[in-house]
Amino acid sequence: MTRVYVITEGELDREILQKILPENLANQTKFIAGAGKYSALSIASTILAIKLLPVALIRNADTEDESAVKEQSALLNQLLYQSSPGIPFSVFLAVPELEVILLQDQALIETIIDRQLSDIEWQFAKSNPKQFLKSLTTDSYTQAIENILNSLNQEQLHILRQHPLIAELINFLSSFSPALSSL
Repeated sequence: MTRVYVITEGELDREILQKILPENLANQTKFIAGAGKYSALSIASTILAIKLLPVALIRNADTEDESAVKEQSALLNQLLYQSSPGIPFSVFLAVPELEVILLQDQALIETIIDRQLSDIEWQFAKSNPKQFLKSLTTDSYTQAIENILNSLNQEQLHILRQHPLIAELINFLSSFSPALSSL
C-alpha cells in the first residue's frame, strides 16, 4: 500500500533512491521519475492536490552556493504549499547533485572504484559528482551507476544512508508508517 510518494527529476535518481533506502521503507513508497525539474514539481503538486497523499520532492540544487540553495528550497516549499490542502510534503535538495550521496564516504567510493583518490580528486568529486562518476567509466553513465548500486553490500548501504539527505528522507518517509518509525 502506498503511503507516501517520492518524486525525482529523472529515472536514474529514482533508481539511486530505491536502492539506497531501506527495502521495507521503499516497499511502502511510490517512486515517480519526472522528466526534469519542472516535471517533477508538477507531478508533486498534482499528487498533493488530487491524491491527497504525502510527497517528498527530491531535486538537484545544481549549485553549492548556500544562499542559492536556500532560495530554491523556499521557492519550492512555497509552490508546493499552494498545492497542498494541508497534506504533508517535504523538499529535499541534493547539493549539488543526487549522485553526491554515492560519495558519502571517501573510503567507500575508493573500495568501489578500486583505487585511492588524491585530495584534489576527492574535492572535485564532491563538487562535481556526476562529472566525476562519468570519468570513471567507458560504459554508459547509467550503466556505471547501476553497476555501483548493484555492487553495494548492506554495510555499504548503511554508510550511504548516513548522508544527511538520505537520513532526513528516511525520517520523513518513516513518519507515515508506525512500523517503520524505528529505522
